[in-house]
Amino acid sequence: MDKYETPFFLNECFESIQGEGNYAGVNSLFLRFHFCNLTCSWCDSKFTWFGNARNYEEHSAGQIKEMITSHNPHHIILTGGEPTIYRLDKLAVPGKKFHVESNGTFIPTEPLEIPVRENLTLRREAMVESVISHFNWVISPKLSNSRQEVNEKSLHFWAGKEYCIFKFVVRTSEDIDEVENVIERYSINRLKVYLALEGQTLESQLKPALVDEIVKRGFNYSPRLHVVLWGMQRAK
Repeated sequence: MDKYETPFFLNECFESIQGEGNYAGVNSLFLRFHFCNLTCSWCDSKFTWFGNARNYEEHSAGQIKEMITSHNPHHIILTGGEPTIYRLDKLAVPGKKFHVESNGTFIPTEPLEIPVRENLTLRREAMVESVISHFNWVISPKLSNSRQEVNEKSLHFWAGKEYCIFKFVVRTSEDIDEVENVIERYSINRLKVYLALEGQTLESQLKPALVDEIVKRGFNYSPRLHVVLWGMQRAK
């Protein structure tokens, strides 16, 4: 571990299918990291940041790499919380395809120091871009429906990267209007944009009229297969 590097705080590890994004349906190993810099109103993984419960375990990069190699899935999903708080480039192992699900507020190629709890500050050095450029990055900027602010510098960074796609969570046609404004402002390629429906129930995902509008406007639709199949069940 580097001199000023904090360990990896892991909330859970499980096998399932990737539920959303541009690899929906693939057999995957999920590593869910603890702590997040945002507090989205509709977050479906608040257990990674809400309250004071110490519901996570501390691991070194070597321990997590052993965890990855000991499981069968080819696809490794690094999620959270917010995984870019950690040195994800240190987790790369040969023969696996890595995916990162991020809110896009941090630039991975810059060092980071962030207080996440009283008496706990997480620090990491810059990630090596020649490593993380082989990852499939799913960047999910938060719309106004999440009551969070956008980091303009970070979005400009991600908009210029070929190794990422963008996933926006929408509730209404007004949210789609907002997506239109965001991709125009940051020059995001529409072909790289996926829209998913907010919600944690089967009913929330069955909105054909809204999906019709997503398609009509030329966006990709991202299912949320884990919600359709298992609802709010953990480790799915």
